Amino acid sequence: MRFLILYFLFCFGLQTTFAQNSIEQKMAWYALAKPTSNLFVHFDKNVYSNNETSYFTGYLIKEAKTEVAKHTIMSVALIRDVDSTLLFEDKFLINEGLAFGSLVLPDSIPTGNYRFLAYTDRLINGMPEAIFIQNITIKSSIDPAFKANIKLAEAANAESKSYKVLIAATTRDDRFLPKPIKVSYKYGNVRKNTLTDASGQSLITLTPQNNLADPNIYVKLKSEKDSSFINLALPQTKNKALVKFYPEGGNMVAGLSSTIGWEAKDQQQMPLALKAFLYKNKKVIDTIETSSYGIGKFNLTPEIGADYTVKLVHSGFIDTLYHLPMPIEKGLTLNMQNAIAKDTVRLNLKSNGFKKFTILVHNFRTSFLTTPFEMDRDNINIKIPLSDVPKGLTTITIIDSLNRPLAERMFFAHYDNAEKISITTDQKIYKQREKINLKLKLNVDKNALVSIACIQNNRLEIKKMTDIESYSYLNNELSSLPINVKGNGYKDINYLEQILLVKGWRRYTWQGLQAINYTDTTATLDSLKMSGQVTKRKEIKDSLIIASMINERIKLIKTTNKGLFNLNIEDLIAPPEKKIYLFVNGATKASYPTKILIHDDFTTMNQKLTKSTAIEQPILPSSLQNNAELVLKNDEKSIRLKEVVIRNKNDFSFNGTGANACGDYVCSYNNLNCRNHPNGTIGNHPPITGGTYNVNGIPTLYQGCTVVDQKIFFLVKGIHLQKEFYMSDYKDPLEPAFFSTIYWNYATVLNTGKETELSFYTSDITGKFRIVVQGITNKDVIYAEDFFEVKGK
Repeated sequence: MRFLILYFLFCFGLQTTFAQNSIEQKMAWYALAKPTSNLFVHFDKNVYSNNETSYFTGYLIKEAKTEVAKHTIMSVALIRDVDSTLLFEDKFLINEGLAFGSLVLPDSIPTGNYRFLAYTDRLINGMPEAIFIQNITIKSSIDPAFKANIKLAEAANAESKSYKVLIAATTRDDRFLPKPIKVSYKYGNVRKNTLTDASGQSLITLTPQNNLADPNIYVKLKSEKDSSFINLALPQTKNKALVKFYPEGGNMVAGLSSTIGWEAKDQQQMPLALKAFLYKNKKVIDTIETSSYGIGKFNLTPEIGADYTVKLVHSGFIDTLYHLPMPIEKGLTLNMQNAIAKDTVRLNLKSNGFKKFTILVHNFRTSFLTTPFEMDRDNINIKIPLSDVPKGLTTITIIDSLNRPLAERMFFAHYDNAEKISITTDQKIYKQREKINLKLKLNVDKNALVSIACIQNNRLEIKKMTDIESYSYLNNELSSLPINVKGNGYKDINYLEQILLVKGWRRYTWQGLQAINYTDTTATLDSLKMSGQVTKRKEIKDSLIIASMINERIKLIKTTNKGLFNLNIEDLIAPPEKKIYLFVNGATKASYPTKILIHDDFTTMNQKLTKSTAIEQPILPSSLQNNAELVLKNDEKSIRLKEVVIRNKNDFSFNGTGANACGDYVCSYNNLNCRNHPNGTIGNHPPITGGTYNVNGIPTLYQGCTVVDQKIFFLVKGIHLQKEFYMSDYKDPLEPAFFSTIYWNYATVLNTGKETELSFYTSDITGKFRIVVQGITNKDVIYAEDFFEVKGK
């Protein structure tokens, strides 16, 4: 059957109609009413240990209502998943859509699942224009303060009708704890507190709850100032699976064969790979199945009045029939053999009643093609060139004369899976502490700006991986997607074909487009700010002068006669990990009846977003039955780390053993604030003023520690610049080097056809390592990776 090529219609003078029609106008309004930005943050990895540094680069790739250049601050906060607790936050400078920074994870942070929440200072209707979430896991480099275990002692049955869950806690050497510890647990809508008995045990009785989205019981154990989290997925009674059907094009039409996509999930939204029987009027007519992503498809020519159902072949679910949508009598079906298109998309249209209609090619924000069409037969193939369509997700909608949709299908235009960056190492197998020579070559566009991470491969969990291509083109546009087994959905064509058959736009629908009005385009634009107020025992009559001190630099800020003042960006920029102090100029300790109150919009927004932002991944019914499961293996950490003594689990300011009042310490290898021997390690000691210590391998004179008077000086959270990644050649054979991130670079410029050469060293950790390169080009986003192995000497 021949193809009819729409392109030739335009070549022979057929003009596009609807140039100013209501559909295109509504799309313009829709784009204004639901603007989409694209903030992506490349973190060096997604599995960290306490006291590690997280390095990151933020890319504001696409603006919403505010120009990229007007985004000036990026906030990054760490949130604990189990209770949405905000642990700490920091702010970083953005310049022309790029933000560079790092965060030191506190040594006292409990292990478990967390998420980094990043967003910019620009607001639309009170919410950040650009938000990004990175799920992470935090493991420990030290053994937990006490052992904690959870197990199912008794399952629910016909007699007891309840679960018995046993919690047990002991000392590290398996002895009884000196006194009972507090146990807090959550299961479904049940939240309770209890205590362990004298033997360190607690038996919890739970009534099964049906149709739980999360089947876990989450337990927090607290002994003195030490806390630990464990969880257990409880067996679920048989529930209905979640099954949906997606006729390609939108409808099943009587007498017209079409492809039916279908999706099967469990109560936790996890995909189900299974087989099923397809019934017509209670008679089996076919056997169908889903893939590992829970997605399948089958062909069907429906009949009017027939009842089509599906029955799963799976013992874990209630024996249920799932009904397909009823076929309509007259309509149009659309089939797209390949939804992953390069320069042309091909369609097959079948109709039993509609001959004249209009074909739209759009992305709900812009219409790229609007043309009337008349079918001269019931079955026709069409080829549409994509010369005016940008790269990315696109939709074909076929509408009737009243602008009602007859069929619709999403596809990916200008897909390109070519190797965009060549990554070459001088070897594939290295020894410990051996030099690596790395070459990068850009194969597309003119130039690129990329961030580069070389990390231990097991510090990237597949289920929590995000890459700039998959996020920009898929996750940022579509509804919740199944986890790609390879970790990179964009590069997996089979995966793309499946999700485009059953997934729709997250922000846009045809119904929403039809209902949009001009009044919906109005929005309140604002930005997050920092301000303050000086309060005194007596009323302030005249303006005051506030001094902002960063290191030895002082800037003066004038208040109003009510003591109010604003903090501008230039007042807040500070080197990494440095503090900013404010004081009233001319005040003394003896005569200081003054307070400076700081209002930080970012802190307020973080508290708001911790509860409102969802965890962007399916809830896995997996268990953490022992709190030692998230402790790093011995070959990934220094033996000396076993001797760490943390004095205060709630102290995030590095004031443990061996540090002075400023938090500075020297390890036994004469390194100041050594990243391999965290604060609290036995052998650390405070530095001496005038002493010479190694800082990033360079002998440096210690200037001393000056602790400000908290009655005069008031601490402000500043906007930090990036911290440079320290690369060592590890020449000292006695100094352990257990670093999972052995190279990080914020912004490397690549030029087409020119090799960029870099070098760094392996650490003492053996095993597989991954090189990740991702960023932006002058036209697109870009991602590449490579692997090598480190073997012991």
